[in-house]
Parts: sequence; C-alpha cells; structure tokens
Amino acid sequence: MLVAIKEISDRTKQADVRAKALGILNQMKTFEFIFAMLMLNPILSLVLKVSVYLQSSNINLLTAVELVKSLKRSLILLKNNEKEFQDIFKKTVQKCNDNDILIPDLKRRRVSSKIDESHKTQHTMKNKAEEIKISVFSPMLDRMISDIEIRFNQETINMIKCVARLIKQDVTNDDLINLSNIFGVDFNDLDAEIRLLKSNCSISKDNINTCDDLIKWLADYGTGRDIIFQNIFKILKEFVTIPVTSCSRERTFSKLSFIKTKLRSTMQQDRLDALLTISIEQESAYNINIDDVIEHFKILKPVNRRMEL
Repeated sequence: MLVAIKEISDRTKQADVRAKALGILNQMKTFEFIFAMLMLNPILSLVLKVSVYLQSSNINLLTAVELVKSLKRSLILLKNNEKEFQDIFKKTVQKCNDNDILIPDLKRRRVSSKIDESHKTQHTMKNKAEEIKISVFSPMLDRMISDIEIRFNQETINMIKCVARLIKQDVTNDDLINLSNIFGVDFNDLDAEIRLLKSNCSISKDNINTCDDLIKWLADYGTGRDIIFQNIFKILKEFVTIPVTSCSRERTFSKLSFIKTKLRSTMQQDRLDALLTISIEQESAYNINIDDVIEHFKILKPVNRRMEL
C-alpha cells in the first residue's frame, strides 16, 4: 500500500515538473519573448560594460562619471534611432519564421471614450512594428534612462567630482564648501589639511589615482597621517561606503549562507564577522604576506597577540 502511494506521489511530481517545463517552453516560443531577447542584447551589453567598471577596486572617479554619462547618451541614441529598432524587429521576424513561431496579428484598439471622447485624437497602430515600439521598446528605454538620472543625479555627480579633485589635490573653494556640507566636516580644518597635503613631499600625485591609494597612504601603520588628515580620511571612508550597485551586498548575503551553516550554529558574532570579512575580501587575503604577519606578531605585546577569528 505504501509503495503504491509513493509511486503515485512520484508520478504526480513528475507530471507537475513536466507541465511547468512545457509552460516555460511555450512562453519561450513566442514573438514577444524573441523580441525581448534581441532587444535586451545591445542594451545589457552597454550596462554590463559600465557596471563591471563601476565595481572595480581601482576605479577612477572622473572616468566613472563620464562613463555613466556615455551610457545615458547611448540609451537615448538607441531609443531615437529608428534603424536600430527596425533591425531588431526584422531579426525577430526572421527568428520566428525560422523556428515556426506564430507572429501575432496587430491589435487595433482605440482609446477608451472614458479617457478621450474626441475621435480626432484617437490613435490606432498602423502595423505590428509600431505597436511593439510604442508599447515595449520606448517605455523600457525611458524607464532605464530615468533610473540612471535618479541614481546619478546632479548632486551625486558633483560629489563624485569633488572627491576626485580632492584625490588629485586640485580642489577649488566651491569643492571645499560642497565637501564640508555633504560630509559634515569643518571648512577651515579641511582647507588646512588640503594645504598640508599639497605641501607634503612624501606623497606623489602620480602614485595616487584612486580612493584606495589615498586611504592606504593615510592609514599607513605608525605614521599618524590618519590623525593629522582626519577630515580627509573621514570623507574618503564615508565616500567608499556608498554602494554604486546592490551586487556587493547580494554577494555578502550569499557568502553568509556558506559561512553560517548548521554545523556552525553556535558561532559568536565576532567570529562570524571575521570569517565573513576574510571570505568576502578573498583577493586581499590571498595577497597578504605571511612573513610580514609573523614579523608584526613578534613585536606585539603578549596581551595583544590574541587574534580573534
């Protein structure tokens, strides 16, 4: 009896999986799906190129700003270029014909009289290409352009430019005002620190190109630069914590499931934080010189030699 029930249950599950697979396959064999795939190919290629650079550790801020502006202009050109759309539509029709996929007829619908009572302003689509462009292609690009403008508004762009000029030690008085207002530091103290930074002979403009470079120079162990230039250090630390995308946070949650397993259910928070940091920053962890760690460990006082993991 139990064996029969199990067989029936297995058959039911297999039938459900088969039905879902057939449903997905049927959705993929539609004109709309083919058009969406061909339409997103050039768009996502542009977005991927910019996204990869924005997530790199050695990012140049001014280059990043120009790249975001170029992405926005590219999407606008793609939207306004009739030839680009017609090429995508023709490829879609060709793919559908090659794979025996039905091309739906044009739905000739008018605007509801509740919305617009005048027949003179009512518009009906002339062909399928016009319908797809008005209902799918243009709205999707408009939404992407709008999201870029929201994410990288003028205030954000100005902040990035100010920090970029701070790294190059080429700030203006307006930059000082913006930085002091945005990051909550004293204007006079920041001005004094930048003057000292410009006159410092131990720093080379050629070697300082990114936030990481300047932060490492300021945080160099035993130099006390992070205290002398505390306002600049604060600005850079707060700036680098602003996420460009949500990818890094999503990867952090993925790492958490690898570290916090059922076998580590009693792990304390300090140990979890340490293991997560090592796992997330694997590239930096692999580049650590073990001999330097041993030498540093040797000169520590006994009370400070305990490493928390």
